[in-house]
Amino acid sequence: MNLDHVAILDFLKGDGAPVKLEANPFIKELQGELIAADADAGTVSIAFEPGPQFLQGLGVIQGGATTAMLDFALAFAALVRSPMGTMFGTVSLSVHFMRPVTPGRWVARGRVVRQGSRMIFADADLVKEGQDSPVASASGVMAISGGPPR
Repeated sequence: MNLDHVAILDFLKGDGAPVKLEANPFIKELQGELIAADADAGTVSIAFEPGPQFLQGLGVIQGGATTAMLDFALAFAALVRSPMGTMFGTVSLSVHFMRPVTPGRWVARGRVVRQGSRMIFADADLVKEGQDSPVASASGVMAISGGPPR
């Protein structure tokens, strides 16, 4: 059972209150919190507040941590649209960094662009909480490797 999938379904059935994401050690370390999800639209928003362990020498969040926040948004967008038990993995990920990611609270917004029987195409962007201008974006392809028939 995918505990992230359970968290999304619980969020969708709940009152819309943010849900801390703790099933994955990396998302827990990034202080991930599900703050919005729409199964029909295939969208999610996950807030992150990376700690000082993710800072590089220039005092900005390291690119791999930024990429991880975007990848989590892609995966959660795919999960919100998939039946329980669906398994998939990222096979392609393209990331664009537009501005440095500084310490603070960030929101990764993921969206399923297309979902077929074998592949899921999604995109995501990362914005400072309370702002709308992205500092990084990503597009990804996930291969469905098992689960219930669609």
